[in-house]
Amino acid sequence: MERDFNLLKEVLSVPTKTYKEGLMVDFLEKWLTENNFEYYLDDMNNIYVTKQTDEVEYFPCVVAHTDTVHNIDTINVKEEIRPNEQGILKPALKAYNNSGLPTGIGGDDKCGVFACLELLKELPNLKVAFFVSEETGCHGSRNADPKFFENVGYAIQFDAPGNVMVSEYCMGVQLFDRTGVFFDKCDKVLTEVFEGRNDYQSHPYTDVYALKKQFDFSCINYAIGYYDYHTKNEYVVIEDVYNGIKTGKEMIESLGNNYYPFIKKNIPILG
Repeated sequence: MERDFNLLKEVLSVPTKTYKEGLMVDFLEKWLTENNFEYYLDDMNNIYVTKQTDEVEYFPCVVAHTDTVHNIDTINVKEEIRPNEQGILKPALKAYNNSGLPTGIGGDDKCGVFACLELLKELPNLKVAFFVSEETGCHGSRNADPKFFENVGYAIQFDAPGNVMVSEYCMGVQLFDRTGVFFDKCDKVLTEVFEGRNDYQSHPYTDVYALKKQFDFSCINYAIGYYDYHTKNEYVVIEDVYNGIKTGKEMIESLGNNYYPFIKKNIPILG
């Protein structure tokens, strides 16, 4: 399906920083209202969206965070050519302020926000959680509304750099069971779509880490096309963002509206 390139640039143009997510929250509320999606905000400004076309017992849930590490500034998104993870030059997006200085585009995690919006348009039954203040300790997702997640069967987050990274552990918390059906279905899709993928990895926290500590459904997090993240020279490879969305859609179509339980397991955090 053809992606909404203008929407990608719009999302990336919204200034947002931890504890200063108001402009992004406003943008999302406006977009969700204009596109007739049901949603609500909690006291922290986390946004919860439900799209239901059919009678289903469990929903897939996709997750992104609305903050970045970059200072609030005017963001002018420009098209450039930049290398992907394999060193191949690709069309990319980078951000500059009105003085022509790089600001950091905030692909971490505005690429994830865009992915969630695209999947809302395409999939018939879906829940979406947009969490605030991930960058300083998953404050929004640590306070996730448990009622919203009562009928969530599994969660997918788009919050890793490059185009092949996949999280199995976050902060020592295992996100899914390698011996289960959830892993088998996800692994098949990832193997087909993420060419040259490394094995599953252990990463610092992101929101599915906080969700996994609270809930018993399986989770996964993987790459969504941002590079040089947390720096002013951060950029986004367009093809990698689109590929991440394709991966999510195929994963959800394979997993269906089912519940994939997994009680969290901890491993020692090394280093």
